Amino acid sequence: MHSKPIERGDLRRKPRSLANNVIDSLKSLAIAVLVALCIRVLMFEPFEIEGPSMEPGLLYGDRVIVAKFLYGLFLPFREEAELNWNSPNVGDVIILASPAEDVVIIKRVIGSAGDRIEVRDEKMYRNGKALPLRQVGPCQTGYGQSDAMCRVFETELDEKKFLVSMAGPMSDMPEVLVPPDHVFVVGDHRDMSNDSRNPDLGPIPVKRIKGRGLAVYWSRGREGIRWSRLFSKLN
Repeated sequence: MHSKPIERGDLRRKPRSLANNVIDSLKSLAIAVLVALCIRVLMFEPFEIEGPSMEPGLLYGDRVIVAKFLYGLFLPFREEAELNWNSPNVGDVIILASPAEDVVIIKRVIGSAGDRIEVRDEKMYRNGKALPLRQVGPCQTGYGQSDAMCRVFETELDEKKFLVSMAGPMSDMPEVLVPPDHVFVVGDHRDMSNDSRNPDLGPIPVKRIKGRGLAVYWSRGREGIRWSRLFSKLN
């Protein structure tokens, strides 16, 4: 007497228990959270603009995505990078831990190690050459600076063009030599920014740089959502 052959359809997988399903779901959730934390800690971080120091390029209420991996490893709740492998370029918009106070600020790199920075006769100089200023027009409604004298200018730095604003003349600053592993940073709103021109702040150590601003991913002001600014790249 021959036994009946087992057909494929007769094989049945043993039902999984509810506990096993819950454990698998928790494992998947833990992996997802771990990946998200790695991205947040090591690669990208959001930053919200408060104040007028980077107008007209960045406005109060803009939210910027910051690339953290470009310059080094900067962990949360730390004021200095654990490891640096690169320095920002002149013209980059960077986020940094201020050496003068317990805040994170956003500024533009005007000088790197070895550069000489000076302000005289209402102009900013890098290595003896004045940064050009071409007037574009008045400051727009919604800027932090509502002074009627506020004007927007186009300037250029190492072939990188961007806009700055001023409501009055810049104060003179004696020539400063940027030390090794440091950068000189200035706000785009030249007369409404606490930056490296302030002796209490001075040139910024590269190890205090958290990352480079990439783009505005959200923007909301008193007038509501600024739809035209969403996903705009930083100059």
